[in-house]
Amino acid sequence: MRWPLRYQILIPMVSIMVCAIVAVTLLHAWLATNQIKLQIRDQFRQIAYTLNEATFPLTDAVLNQTKGLSGADFVLVDQNDAVLSSTRPDFVPAAVNQNPPDWNELQISDVMETGDAGFFHAVVQVQQRSRTDVVRYLHIYYPVKAYREALSNAIYPSLLAGSIALIVVAMLATVIAGRVTRPLQRLDRKVAQIARGDFNPMVLPARNDEIRDLSISINQMAELLGDYEDEVKRSERLKTLGQLRGAIAHQLRNAVTGCRIALDLYLRKCADSEQDETLQVANRQLCMIEQYLQSFLENKAGHFSSFAPVCLNEIVEKLMSLLEPTARHGGVRLINESVEESLTVEGDAESLEQLMSNLVLNAIEATLSVKTGSDSQSPSEAEVRLKLFPSGSESVTLEVTDTGPGPESAVVNKMFEPLVTAKKDGTGLGLFVAREIVQNHHGRLRWERRGQHTCFIVELPVHQVENARVEITNC
Repeated sequence: MRWPLRYQILIPMVSIMVCAIVAVTLLHAWLATNQIKLQIRDQFRQIAYTLNEATFPLTDAVLNQTKGLSGADFVLVDQNDAVLSSTRPDFVPAAVNQNPPDWNELQISDVMETGDAGFFHAVVQVQQRSRTDVVRYLHIYYPVKAYREALSNAIYPSLLAGSIALIVVAMLATVIAGRVTRPLQRLDRKVAQIARGDFNPMVLPARNDEIRDLSISINQMAELLGDYEDEVKRSERLKTLGQLRGAIAHQLRNAVTGCRIALDLYLRKCADSEQDETLQVANRQLCMIEQYLQSFLENKAGHFSSFAPVCLNEIVEKLMSLLEPTARHGGVRLINESVEESLTVEGDAESLEQLMSNLVLNAIEATLSVKTGSDSQSPSEAEVRLKLFPSGSESVTLEVTDTGPGPESAVVNKMFEPLVTAKKDGTGLGLFVAREIVQNHHGRLRWERRGQHTCFIVELPVHQVENARVEITNC
């Protein structure tokens, strides 16, 4: 059976308060009962003392005046139980069988029915000073109704106060229970959201207590689970990539090899075609594709057992000649702003060529997306710039800048992960492969927006046997 926390707080508090109020009320009623009985007894004793000390006759008028002051009825009898005076002629007192006590020993008897109502009855011996030889007995009748009214006046205020206190405590307990359970309910909903895969942090409560600490812990758990989920997804993508790579690369390599052989046969058959620059560019691109596919089949993926000196300027010049037709076909200017001096680093030439090719092709595609999506950009504004320069004594920097809109916000934080792309016909492998190559060359790849331009920056250190340095040589 479900036992909500709200009731776990509310019911015990109200139960404790009810028990406390009942106990206090009963105690107060017992004390009030004894107190009222003592007051009545003392009042009777005082009346008996006053009448006993009186020097005037105890007539009906005197007893009626005493009744008006005390609220009790009086019947005065002689030693033979003959009524001498009375406030209630209809009362017939019982015979006195033993000597009644003196006024200072008077006690309240049990309730007796006399006439049409119940009364507390007491008998006291009266011997006035003026008549020392005359002994008379005074019957005192105090109405039970008056006693009960006095008792009610003493008990009901405490009951009313207790009831009000109970209502106040119930309201406070409800408020306190709600204040405790509402944050717990929010935490419960947040945990349910985390279970459904929503790892966004929850808003922390303003209160500084254990609930806030628990909220902070849940946010930290959500962040860790989000990172873990991203890592799992990345591992799954890498696993999927590894499964697809061999089969696809093998088929593509066979097709590319056949295409290149056919092109070589055509170039040998037609002597004039050897002077055709377009066919030469196509042949070089097919060779480059064949090299990339071979790397995939060898499961190289950017990992190399040894490096060799590589002239980066030569790679840039080669890429300019290979990618210029693609850029020109799309109306994009491809500009080389590299320094004149040659920069040589230690690395893998094929992978560095693949790195630069991926970055430049991505830049061309980004620029073309603006041209096709808007007529406001003129052909002269659509451009991609390559800039290779030494950024220090031990590093070299390559910048690829384009006039495209930059990565979309949906993929900006994970665009270097495999199979992540915002392009309709993209594979999500270009930047992933680029980053793998840079990392395995102990470099760094990053991007930034510079006004209306997007710039991808590659920083590569030199790896040599003794020291890492950039050599300026003649390629």
